[in-house]
Amino acid sequence: MVSESRISGAARRFAAAIMLVALCLATAPEARAQHILSLDDALSIAMENSPNIRHTRYRLEASEARLKAQEAGLKTQFGLVLGPISYVNTNQFDEFFSTWYRYESKRIAGELSIRQPIKWTGGELSLNDRLSWQDSYSEATGGESSQDYRNELYLQFDQPLFTYNRLKMDLSELELDYESNQLSFAIAKLNLERTVMNEFYRLYADKMRLEINLDAMETDRENHRIMKNKYDAGIGKLDDLTQAETDMLTSESTYNNTGVSLANALDRFKYLIGLPLDADIDIDTDIGFSPVGIDMDFAVRHGLETRMELREQEITIANAYNSVVKAGTVNEFRGDLSLRWGSSGTNPEFSNIYDKRNDEQSASLAFQVPIWDWGQKKNTILASEISLESNKLRLEEERYEITMDIRESCRALDNLVRQIEIARRRVESAEKTYEINLEKFQNGDLTSQLLGDYRQSLSGARLSEVNDLISYRLQLLDLKIQSLWDFENDLPVVTLTTEDHDKE
Repeated sequence: MVSESRISGAARRFAAAIMLVALCLATAPEARAQHILSLDDALSIAMENSPNIRHTRYRLEASEARLKAQEAGLKTQFGLVLGPISYVNTNQFDEFFSTWYRYESKRIAGELSIRQPIKWTGGELSLNDRLSWQDSYSEATGGESSQDYRNELYLQFDQPLFTYNRLKMDLSELELDYESNQLSFAIAKLNLERTVMNEFYRLYADKMRLEINLDAMETDRENHRIMKNKYDAGIGKLDDLTQAETDMLTSESTYNNTGVSLANALDRFKYLIGLPLDADIDIDTDIGFSPVGIDMDFAVRHGLETRMELREQEITIANAYNSVVKAGTVNEFRGDLSLRWGSSGTNPEFSNIYDKRNDEQSASLAFQVPIWDWGQKKNTILASEISLESNKLRLEEERYEITMDIRESCRALDNLVRQIEIARRRVESAEKTYEINLEKFQNGDLTSQLLGDYRQSLSGARLSEVNDLISYRLQLLDLKIQSLWDFENDLPVVTLTTEDHDKE
C-alpha cells in the first residue's frame, strides 16, 4: 500500500513539473504572459531543479544501489565455470628411467557451484559438482591411450574463527551509509526551503520598498506642483520651490535605484529555483501577522528527539565502533576451519561413472599467530578509541547547541511580536503626523524641507513594519527547522526520522 507521504511527494513533483513547463512556455516569443509565483510554487520548483538537491539525490540512489548489491550477495549464488579446455603435446623426462617420452592430453572440464554465505557466522556453505573428460596418450605406458570421465560432488563449509563477522560488518556499514545519505537528502531539502524562503521574502521586501518609494515619489511630485503653483502666484518662496524640486529628484533617483535592485534580485531568485532568466514572473504572498503560540520546552524536547543531525552523529559513532573492531584485526590471532564431504567416480563410460564410487572427506584447521608487532596493533586500536570518544563528545555538543538555538529562536519570536506591535503604532503615528503637517504645508505654514522629513519618517516606519513582519515569518521558519515542529499548523515536520517512528 502506497503511503500518504509518497502520494503527496509525487503530487508535489507533478505540480512542480507542470509549473516549470508553464513557465518555460511563457518564455516563448508568442507567449509572454506574466506568471505570479506563490511561496509554495517557488519551493516546489526549487525542489526539482536545485543542483544541490539533485547531487544529494544521486548520492542517495548510489548508496541504495550499493546496499541492494550487498544484500543480493548474501543470497544463494549459482555459478558455472566451463574449463579449462586444454590440449597438451610435449616431451617429458622420466628421472627414474632417465629417458624422454612423448605425452599428449586432451581435457575438458566444467564445474557447477551453489554457494550460500552465512550472515550470522561469516562463513560459507557450498555445494560443488565438477565433471571432466580426459583423453591421454603416453609413450611411458607402452604407447597406450586412455579415456576417462570423472565427476566430483562435494559439500564444503568454510568458517573463519576468532575474528569479527566481515559479512555482517560490511552489511551494517552499507546500511548506515544509506541511512546517512537519506538524512543528508532530508537536511538538504530543509536547508533549501530555508534558502528559498529567505530569498523569497527578501525579494518581497524589495518589492514593497519599490511600492513605498513610488508612493514617496508621487507625493514629492505633488508637493513640487503645489509649491510651483504658489511661487507662480507670488505667494511662495524660491527656496521652498528649490527644496521641493530637490526632494522630487531625490525620490525619483531612489525609486529608479530600487527598481534596478529589484530586477537584479529577481534574476538571482530565478537562478536559485532553476528558472530561465528570461521567464516573466512576479511573486505574491500574504505576510499578514497572527501571533503563533510557542511552547519552548516542547520545542526543545521535540527537537532533541527528531533532529536528523543527531542521528547523523550517532551513525558516525556507530562507524567509529566498527573502526575499533577493525583495528583489533591488525596482526590478529585467527583461525580458518574448512570441512569437506563428498564422493567421486571415474569410468571410461559416462553412464557408469559411479560404478566405483569413492567417498571422500577432509577437514583442515589453520591458525595465524602473531608473535611481536612492536605495538602496531595497540596503537591502532588506541587511535580508533580516541576517535570514538571524540565523536561521542561531538554528539553531546550538538545536543547542547540545538537546545541553545531553539531557545534563542523562541525568544526572538516573542521579541518580534512586541516589535511588530510597536512598528504598527509607529506607522499609525507617522501617518497622522504626516497628514497634519501636509495640511500645514498646503496652508503655507510649513516648509517643503520639513514636510520631506515627515514623509521620510513615514516611509521608514512602513519599511520597518514590513521588515519586522518578514523577520517574524523567517524566524518562525527557523524554529520549524530547529525543532522539526510546525507551530503555525501544530503539526510535526515530516522527515526521515518521523517516518521511521511512525512505521515502528
